[in-house]
Amino acid sequence: MANDEPIYKFEGLKSLLRSMGYRLDKAVGYKPLKIEDVDINDIRKNIKFSDKGIFLIDQTDDQERQIFLYKRNYHLARYGKPRFHIRKCQTIQDFINSGTFKSEYRRANTEPVLVKDMDSNMREVEVRNLPLCKYCMNMALGEYSRSMTSADFVKILQQADDSYEKAPDNIEVDILGYTKDWAEISLAYRELHEYTCEKCGLRITNPFDQLFMQTHHRNGNKTDNRQSNLQCLCIRCHASIDDRHKANFARGGNRATLENFNTKYPRE
Repeated sequence: MANDEPIYKFEGLKSLLRSMGYRLDKAVGYKPLKIEDVDINDIRKNIKFSDKGIFLIDQTDDQERQIFLYKRNYHLARYGKPRFHIRKCQTIQDFINSGTFKSEYRRANTEPVLVKDMDSNMREVEVRNLPLCKYCMNMALGEYSRSMTSADFVKILQQADDSYEKAPDNIEVDILGYTKDWAEISLAYRELHEYTCEKCGLRITNPFDQLFMQTHHRNGNKTDNRQSNLQCLCIRCHASIDDRHKANFARGGNRATLENFNTKYPRE
């Protein structure tokens, strides 16, 4: 990306977010969503197109969350990276008009994304920095830089928590200080990272052991659930993150769980 060209062309981030349909006085907030295949039925029933973007109707909380679409299968060696779509452009409209119920696209609001590489026996490949669809860029009427990638767009979506500059005093928390929807947020984040520790790289595939993978708040604020503040950690790495965590995992049920984990997954 050119250093002298901004990702977006508004005076401030709040102006950008308002233009994208976010209500900053009552913000929905960013929530990482699991990458999913979509077909025409999904697009017709669960995805909303507007002149502000593409939105998924999140059935878990009945909120509209901004997403982008991209081709699921692609010849990565032959054609490079698939383009990502942020509007109901001609390419997306042509897919809808085709009438096929085959899942040709995926939806996402995170980075990296997964693409089935048609040049490598349909192997799932992590791909970063998808280029923006030129038709979508034209429909966005100059809101974004021509060189904006999917990573840049995700950063903009994450800033939907702009209204989170100060957490409201009346925010609902449980007896441990977590927000009421923390269980859902934590699960979604761990699924997004495929139960892989962001510190040591351990991945847990056994569903009965995935409780050993936990979601950590980087800044210690249990009500700050922005993705940028979260970290997927195995219980061993989580227990050693700082002195407070070391003390918490040195007693009671936490200690027993940690010892069980160390028995099943000893250090290499």
